[in-house]
Amino acid sequence: MVEVALKEVTKRFGEVLAADNITLKVNNGEFFTFLGPSGCGKTTTLRIIAGLEFPDSGKLFFDDDDVTNLPTYKRNTGMVFQNYALWPHMSVFDNVAYGLKIRKISKEEAKERVQKVLNLVNLAGLENRYPTQLSGGQQQRVALARALVIEPKVLLFDEPLSNLDAKLRLRMREEIKDLQKRLKITTIYVTHDQEEAMVISDRIAIQNKGKILQVGTPTEIYNRPQSLFVATFIGGGSLLEGIADKVGEKIQVKINNSAIQGTPSSDEQRIKEGDKVAVVLRPENFVLEKPRSTSNQLRGIVEWTAFVGSRTDVRINMNERRLLIHAPPDIMIPVGKEVTFYISQEDTIILPMEEVS
Repeated sequence: MVEVALKEVTKRFGEVLAADNITLKVNNGEFFTFLGPSGCGKTTTLRIIAGLEFPDSGKLFFDDDDVTNLPTYKRNTGMVFQNYALWPHMSVFDNVAYGLKIRKISKEEAKERVQKVLNLVNLAGLENRYPTQLSGGQQQRVALARALVIEPKVLLFDEPLSNLDAKLRLRMREEIKDLQKRLKITTIYVTHDQEEAMVISDRIAIQNKGKILQVGTPTEIYNRPQSLFVATFIGGGSLLEGIADKVGEKIQVKINNSAIQGTPSSDEQRIKEGDKVAVVLRPENFVLEKPRSTSNQLRGIVEWTAFVGSRTDVRINMNERRLLIHAPPDIMIPVGKEVTFYISQEDTIILPMEEVS
């Protein structure tokens, strides 16, 4: 296990700033995920850690060792790529053993290590098959075994589940998380899938246009986003725009002729009276019965409902502002009915207004 630290790492491709002065630390044995939209720079950042790209400026450390200019093979990292990158003419055994062969490990030791790692990823008995004879999930496991067999200091994943179907993705992400915890290996993962990042990660870095906007646990990122981009990118929700009417421990926001009270998402945010602000409302935080806790009361007309198994989605028109609510699955609300609904002030997120792109 190692600690990975990036210090003021910057990388440009022409006019594109792929990594913008990134400073962060990945702890020993942590499952750390870079999350962001396509083209945000997360894969470039991962490739810098792997040694497949070199920064224009800044430093990269594994523990106290400066590895900024070290080639890939001297960093001892294992990487699982999006397309698995398996040799089609090699058997499962030979694909997994390839890194050991390059490192001139003896045949006896290589055989022992390959068999051990194939058992670890549930591929024992498939040693003589070729990639074309395997399912997508099995190919993914071969790529994982190939990365693990070299006993890397850091395990890297670049969108490894994007080519799998939905059910297999769910199963494989659980397997990867379980395996990582058993091996206690420092793991850095890249994905654009918000739910995937929330499920597997100890901490997440939200990245956009090369910048790291927020680093935190999944709970911190979801419940206390530090910017409007983060709030709207991760998780669902409705957005209301208004003016900060009263500012104190709680903030009152004036929206047309009504008012909503909520809490600032971060102590670092400085919202003043008269500022334009955004109110972020998560659909699962609404209730249809008045709670005992302090809450905001809203009214609107039901425009649309959809039963989705574990809940009923309800879209409500509130003076031409549309909100999405997750209602219990047994609730049937007629379209066109006016309803009253509530959300606690603690779950009402207030953020400075900014352009989201």
